[in-house]
Amino acid sequence: MDVEELSLKAHSLLRRAGLAELPRPILVGTIVIALALVLFALWHFWPKANADFIAAATSTSQESSTVASSSATETQSAGEIVVDIEGAVNAPGLYSLAADARVGDAIQAAGGLAAHAQPGAANLAQKLSDGEQVVIPTIEEAQGALQAGADDAGASSRKDGKISINTASAEELQELSGVGPALSERIIDYRESKGRFSSIEDLQNVSGIGETRFENLKDKICL
Repeated sequence: MDVEELSLKAHSLLRRAGLAELPRPILVGTIVIALALVLFALWHFWPKANADFIAAATSTSQESSTVASSSATETQSAGEIVVDIEGAVNAPGLYSLAADARVGDAIQAAGGLAAHAQPGAANLAQKLSDGEQVVIPTIEEAQGALQAGADDAGASSRKDGKISINTASAEELQELSGVGPALSERIIDYRESKGRFSSIEDLQNVSGIGETRFENLKDKICL
């Protein structure tokens, strides 16, 4: 396409727009103003639109990352727990287990019970929770705890060498002079049916304990 053809097409467009008859200075001025308006519009609106688009895209990306991270954390938290197993196991320490794990699973993860572990000391079916500690006692520790419990029970039935008529067992009551199996059972039956003795003199309310027998017992008993 040569210059003449371009000139003809431009003149045709101007005629359609009603500008062909305008003087050239006015026509040129009109075109310059139109171009200036177009350039101003581009300069004014394009950066804002671009910035809004970038901000929207960034916000969407951040929200997607936050949701994905939260979902991953919840999935991990719901899927496993961490427990500390100590004592008489072959490999004590921290272990990650399934969320529905039991004490037996923790012991297995720790290499099983050690040779000196007390059998039956732990409930293997008990469910675990996150952060829980499981301690398996040795045979020696378990026996020591049982003995301490027995000693405490015996101590609670005695005070200053005297036997408590409110807490003593039948066997302990039979250590008292003149108290046999039948009488010790009547003493226990009385306190179970009537409640604790409020004074040592109340022991005389038990069938078989008269004034004479009570006189022989009163210095050896306490509440």
